[in-house]
Amino acid sequence: MLTQDRLWSEAVILEGGKNRVLRVQSTRDAFLCLKNHWPIADGDAKRDAFAACERVIEGNDEPDIARSAFIKAAEEAKFSVHSWTG
Repeated sequence: MLTQDRLWSEAVILEGGKNRVLRVQSTRDAFLCLKNHWPIADGDAKRDAFAACERVIEGNDEPDIARSAFIKAAEEAKFSVHSWTG
């Protein structure tokens, strides 16, 4: 599945409870973060972000599509999201 990593134009920094900070800078990072470190089990934006990551990793979409979907999932999960461009 994770055959290629696709870097984003800009990293996304997530802040959660208990001084938890995650730096996500690629589609592979996002996929693994959603899979292993996500505070909610399910949600529309999380499902959309998983699907976007899979399309990008398979070479069927651009990395910033996954980045945008990941930011929406992070907002859904109540992370504080930081980046220069949003």
